[in-house]
Amino acid sequence: MMDFFPDWAVLCTTIALCSFFITVLLQMVAKAFSLQSLSMWVRAEYAQVAVSFLIIFFALVMVTAGYAVTRGITSQLVSASGNIPLKDIILNPDINNPINIGQAYLSKIIKCEGNMYSLIFIYNYPSEFFSKIGLDSLGIEAIGGGYALGGFVSLFHFFCNNLIYLALFNYVQFFVLQFSQYTMVQIFLPIGLILRAFPVTRGAGGLITAFALGFAFVFPICYVLIVAMMPNTGAACSQVSIMSTSMPPDAPCLNNAGAQMKEYYKLKSEKGKLGGITGFFGGTINVFFLQSMFYPLVALIITFTFIRQTGSLMGADLAEIGRGLIKII
Repeated sequence: MMDFFPDWAVLCTTIALCSFFITVLLQMVAKAFSLQSLSMWVRAEYAQVAVSFLIIFFALVMVTAGYAVTRGITSQLVSASGNIPLKDIILNPDINNPINIGQAYLSKIIKCEGNMYSLIFIYNYPSEFFSKIGLDSLGIEAIGGGYALGGFVSLFHFFCNNLIYLALFNYVQFFVLQFSQYTMVQIFLPIGLILRAFPVTRGAGGLITAFALGFAFVFPICYVLIVAMMPNTGAACSQVSIMSTSMPPDAPCLNNAGAQMKEYYKLKSEKGKLGGITGFFGGTINVFFLQSMFYPLVALIITFTFIRQTGSLMGADLAEIGRGLIKII
């Protein structure tokens, strides 16, 4: 029974019932003392109590049926798009809601970016080593590997710098989802319902309630559906894993002349291959940019639109709140 009616729903229902009983008591007082203005105000409060129960019902429907529908739609989308990593996540019975699906997918992406960073470091190590070697004789300007390898080294540095920021953005998304999972309906939704029970704080309560519903349901559902529909990183990450297994576990040791000459001739013979690898890394990072920045941005736009529209329905005066914030600033 508690799986169907979780603790947060019990708490929210108790808050709504307390609000209902207080409204009933006020109506009794209005009738006992023939207070016409109080009686009219109490009738309006019944509508607010009904809205509170509708909010709780909406949250329960989303947790029970909404998550299942989202999982089914996502499964169909990933089957059509060939997003194998996301398909494997959805087939896991322990991952049963959009927040957990998003977290599992982000974990795979972060691991892929870490493998790619290590791979780029290994490829860059000999290139950067030989790009620093130069020859300066008879007063002639120094000539070295930098002319031939400087482009590769710059690209590898560019890729690694981008991967650091992309992994950081993914970690932020991961912990935003985690924060939403453990705080929105458990903490913010009850606080919003409590504040909505009082006319003085109803505006703030409506905003907090809309915020809780938006980040508990709208943001993770939109993010998972967008990821399922858009180009995926599964093929690129599989290729990165294959390339990682074929590479030595550590960067080559270049502390003696023999090792340096061996690596030099190997680098010279694989110069064309190195160009293809940089092209592969560049295309993969472009997909990572979509996944790390564009997808969550679209999901956030939809979420804030939902908060803006539903906040007004729940009693939040966003215009007044905005003017207040501007005055404070």
